[in-house]
Order: sequence, then C-alpha cells, then structure tokens
Amino acid sequence: MLARIALVAALLGELLLVACATRMGPRTIPAARFGYNERIARSQNDQLLLNLVRLRYRDTPVFLDVGTVIAQYTLDARVGTLPRFGADGSGRTELGVDLGARYSEQPTITYEPISGAEFTRRLLTPISPQTIILLSQSGWSVERLLMCCVDSINGIANAPVASGPTPSLIPDNSRFRGVAQALRSLQLAGSLEFVLEQDDASGNALLRVGQPAGDDNRSEVLRELRDTLGLDPDTEVFRITARSAVRGRDEIILTGRSVLGALFFLSHSVDPPAEHEARGLVTVAEQAGGNAASWDEVSGGLIRVPSSTAEPSGAFVRIRYRDHWFFINDADLNSKATFSLLTYLLSLQSAGHQGMSALLSVPVGN
Repeated sequence: MLARIALVAALLGELLLVACATRMGPRTIPAARFGYNERIARSQNDQLLLNLVRLRYRDTPVFLDVGTVIAQYTLDARVGTLPRFGADGSGRTELGVDLGARYSEQPTITYEPISGAEFTRRLLTPISPQTIILLSQSGWSVERLLMCCVDSINGIANAPVASGPTPSLIPDNSRFRGVAQALRSLQLAGSLEFVLEQDDASGNALLRVGQPAGDDNRSEVLRELRDTLGLDPDTEVFRITARSAVRGRDEIILTGRSVLGALFFLSHSVDPPAEHEARGLVTVAEQAGGNAASWDEVSGGLIRVPSSTAEPSGAFVRIRYRDHWFFINDADLNSKATFSLLTYLLSLQSAGHQGMSALLSVPVGN
C-alpha cells in the first residue's frame, strides 16, 4: 500500500512539473519583453546624451545599435522512482522518489556600430522637406523642426556654422527665428495643414498659402512672411525644393541639416563646468563685441543640458563624463521634447522616404 501511494505521488509530481514547463515559455514574455524594452530605451537615451556631450568637447561620437536580442530559456525537470530491494533475504522493499529541476536563461545580444556607408546615410544625409513635413503633420512644432533640422530658408541662414564644432563667435540667426516663430503662431491658430501627396508633375513639395479673411493679425503674419521669404504676393502655390540654381518667386528653397549637424547644433547648449572652460576643454563662444554669450538665444531654447559634480536626482537621462554628471531634468518638458525629436530623426533617416512629396495647405477662408 505504501509503495502504491508513493508511486501515485511521484506520477502526480511529474504531471505537475510537465504542466509548469509547458507554461514557462509564455510566462517569460511579459517580464523579458518589458525588461529588455526598458533597458534598451534607457541605453539609447544614455548613448544619445553621451554623444551630445562628446560633441561639445570635440570628442569623437560613437553610435552602437542593438541589432538582435535572443533569449533562450531552459527548464529541465527530473522525476523518477527508486525501488530498493532488501539484500539480506528479509524481503523488505523500499520505494523512493527522485525529484529535481534546473532553470537557465541564455541571452544573446548583438551590437552593430554605425560606420561607413551606414554612417553617411543616417548621420550625414541632409534631412529632407518630406521628413520635416511628416513630423509636423504628426503634431510636432514647426518652429522646433525648423530650428533643429534646417540650415536656411530662401537664403535666410539658421546659423549654419553651428552645424559643426562650436565656433568662436556666436552667429546671428534672428531673422530665421522670426520666420520659425511666425509659422508656429499660424500652426497654433490652426491655419497650417500639412499633407503628404504625390506630385507627379515635378516631384517637389508644394506650399499653399492663402490670405485668411476676417483675421487681420493672421493676414499681417502672412504678409510679413511673404516679404521676408521674397515670395510673389499674388501666388498661392509655391514649390519647396532642397536646391535650385536660380530661385524663382514661386519657389522656397529649404536646405536641411544632417542629423549630425542637428546634434552639433544642439550640443552647444551643453553647459560644461567652469573649470573645464578655464582649462580650454570647450570653446567659449563670444559675440562680436567680445562679450561671452549663451547659446540659448541662438537655439531658441530647444534644449538645456546642465552639469554637476554630484549625481543629479529627478533626471530624465544622465551620464557621467570627465568626472562630471550631465543630465536633462525630468520636469524640463521642452528639452525632453527636443531630445525625443532627435531619436525620431535617427530612426527616420534609417528608414528613408521614397516616392512622396509634401503639400502644405493653409486654409484661406471665405
């Protein structure tokens, strides 16, 4: 009777382990997926901030992509019975149970450095007007997009010298900032509508500008935009191109920065410690009069990266570099938005766009 009870218990234990084993695979998905997701996102943010700081110090940026993540899970269960027979002739028989289990996890993660042709395509290729309009259509501020992604509009420069290492003199991009702010005001008023359409005739992006009726303030903004950009006041449809030998009054030439140029532009807003400035580790740009100046005005306050000797609390992202902490405050929503924009630009430049041109429609009203 005891032998039978032990055998039944062993069989029940074996069935229980088998049932657990069959559910082990699905059980690993929530914990593993969200765990890897969180760690990869955090490492990408850390890497992006690290490269921004490196560019401020004129150090070489390095980008590593997480190629593949493969996690293998193994659960070995062992169940058996151990019968023992008496060797002394007494006829005694013992029945033992052998139980055991072993669990192991073997993650395999590959890293792919961005270099060569991939580096050129993703980091050095100018950002296209289609990318800018696609992001604006998704709800991004047109002012943030223009300030970050564009070098010039119709010859109005957005500090192109800032698309590289920090220059010794602060550039003046006040006219460009005025254009970006005007477009943003129209966007907030609901007067800008971005649509991606196929333009079979020329393949260029199109900008439709109308004169809104009954809104003197908006009409004045549009008039100033036409004057500043040198557009024909009687034309409502303008072609947007990345380059042109001779610009017509029905054409808007939008020269996009590369992603690396955008990173350089924003890296000037990294605030290094005073001792690093004194040692000449970073360039301290000056205005024409020789006065030290901040890059906040030039960048439109897109991002702020302070530094400290102590590890910051309440940081959205932080890295330690040259014995100091550099971080973005979690409550600094403006800087976080610009930082997120950089991650999207890197992804979009990786994917690329083909076959679509852009149409910007401004309702005219009746």
